[in-house]
Amino acid sequence: MILFCDEDVGTRVPRALSLIGLPVVTMADREWRGKNDIEWLTAVGREGLLVFSCNKRILNVPLQRETLIAEKVGIVFLTSGQERLHQVLQLLLTKWEWLEEIDAAVERPFAYYLYPSGSTRRVL
Repeated sequence: MILFCDEDVGTRVPRALSLIGLPVVTMADREWRGKNDIEWLTAVGREGLLVFSCNKRILNVPLQRETLIAEKVGIVFLTSGQERLHQVLQLLLTKWEWLEEIDAAVERPFAYYLYPSGSTRRVL
């Protein structure tokens, strides 16, 4: 599994995950800064990357939702986006096995909410 962090996640979380050896890719790594959501959703869907985002709006914007479905994207949304760096890192490390499991076993497209408590809910 490779976790793709979009621009809404920022750079600190993926950088910290990379520093401990976890496979993470960012928009900056791909030189996709400023790329619109349709473009990068299409690309990551075709590559089979698991997306981590704080931008739940993707589910409500018709063209973005349609792209997510058409390109068979797997995505996990952090529900509040207001947590501190160490809280997000702790949450991701605690849920890393679950992320690997859904990446490998859940048919795409899918979308989950990941709550600060660690609970999850499938929303697509």
